[in-house]
This record gives sequence, C-alpha cells and structure tokens, in this order.
Amino acid sequence: MNGKINIVFGFIYLALTALLGPVLLVPHLGASIKAIGDTAQVVSKVQEGLENDFKGTDNPNKVIGQAAVSIFTYVRDAKNLSLLAGGPHAHGNLEALLNIAAGLVLLSLAIPANFKKLLSITFLVGAVFHSGMLYLGGVFGMIWAYNFTIVGVIAILSGLVLTGVASIIGIKQSAS
Repeated sequence: MNGKINIVFGFIYLALTALLGPVLLVPHLGASIKAIGDTAQVVSKVQEGLENDFKGTDNPNKVIGQAAVSIFTYVRDAKNLSLLAGGPHAHGNLEALLNIAAGLVLLSLAIPANFKKLLSITFLVGAVFHSGMLYLGGVFGMIWAYNFTIVGVIAILSGLVLTGVASIIGIKQSAS
C-alpha cells in the first residue's frame, strides 16, 4: 500500500458519490420536501394558535414556540434543505479527491513502507467512516451510522497531520 490503492479507491468512490447524488439524493429530496410541506401546514396552524393564545403577553412559552417555528421555517426553505441534504454527496466527492491527492503524495514520498501503509489506511478509513456513514444515515435512513462519523473525522485529520510530517521527512531534495 504505497498510495496506489488510495488513487484507485478515490476514482471509484468519486464515481459512486457522483452517481449517488442525482440517483438517490434527488428522489429522496422530493419525498423530504413533500413531508416538510405537510409538516409546514401543521406548524402554520401551531404558529397561528400561539399568536392567538399569547397576544399582548411576554409569556416565555410564546418565545419558545416562535423559536421552534423559526427554526423549522429556516429548514423548510428549499435552498436550506438542499444544503442539508447535499452534505453526504459533497463530503463523499471531497474525500474521494482527498484520497486521490493523498495517493499521489504517498507515491512520491521517500518514507518507510509501514508509514506509507499507515497513511494510506488512515485516508481510506476516513472516507468510509465519514462520508460513507453520512450516506448510510442521511440517504438510506440508517441513523445508527452517524455514531461512527467521528472515527472518520479523526482519521482524516490524523492523516492530514501525519502526511504533513511525512512530507517534511520524505520529500526528496533536488541536488543544486
């Protein structure tokens, strides 16, 4: 594992995440938008009731109710919904490209093979456990997967820092 696997994985994962965006995410958005529209009608009735119940008072329940309605209104906005739903897609694409870049860097570094292997595995684990788990949770509804995203975040950040260290050690100086 000298970086080649990261490049191969990166291109395949990029194709997969690029495909999953329009194929799975867009239909999922349609269902979500319908559900949000249905919920919006209920929230509008609740908001109307709050306004009628607490006219002219400074009741804390009114403030809490209005805050809840405001949060929902923000999320319901189609522009904001697409930002929320696009997270797995964008992170998957980014982490695929990160694996390609890491693979290219690993191929060029003069460092011990075990260190290259560690870095390679770190970036692979990072992509699978971050954007992969975001896909499982967000797109496929497997909410338990969100518990593992922290593993991916730690792996990616560790990989970036360790690759910086490896670059200091392993970039060959040209003879001047």
